[in-house]
Formats: sequence, structure tokens, C-alpha cells
Amino acid sequence: MNLPERKTAILLIRAFYDFYNDNVRPLQLIIRPEPRELDWTRTLFVPVSGPFKKMEVEDFGEFPSVSVLLGDLTQLTSTVAHIGINLPGIAARHGTDIEQLILQMDDVEEVLKYSF
Repeated sequence: MNLPERKTAILLIRAFYDFYNDNVRPLQLIIRPEPRELDWTRTLFVPVSGPFKKMEVEDFGEFPSVSVLLGDLTQLTSTVAHIGINLPGIAARHGTDIEQLILQMDDVEEVLKYSF
């Protein structure tokens, strides 16, 4: 299935890894778009297949960030590892001055129904 037609935003996608059940695994997926690249009126679809480049604590910086809620996530298809982020819902709650989206990997796995 093809992705819905849309402007492609330039994104930096990384993961914050930490220990979980005696293993190191990605706990958060960090999405940092280029400034003013997001269309806050549409759902943003991003690839979420690993492995992901590691992000360290000091890499979080002081960017205006928002945690993406499980209810903001949708699955594009059952065969492609892309997830949709409801940008209009996030904009309604937090505005559009967001420079970093933080997704809990457990939420991503819940929506996609698999583990990394």
C-alpha cells in the first residue's frame, strides 16, 4: 500500500535506549522535524522499523517537546512499519511551537502489535 499523498517533512528519528528487564532496548522514539516542516493540519506518517540510532540524555536539549499519547497514534497498514501521529490533536492541546515529539515505544508497539 502506498503512503497517503502529502508533503514529506524532513525528520530526525532516533531512540532513547535504556535497561528494561535486564536488556537494553529502545524505550522512547524521538522525532525532531526541521523547523516549520510539519503540517499541523494533517497526520504525520513516520517509519518505525529499527534499528534506531541511539540518542543520549544530553541530546534531548532544550527543544520545546511534547509526549505523544497512545490515542494520537494510528497504524498505516498491517504490512508496512509506519505509524501515524495525529498532529491536529497535538496542536489543539499544545500549539504548533513544538520542535520534538516523544513517543513511548510501548505505545508504538501497542499500535503496531509487535516488539522491536
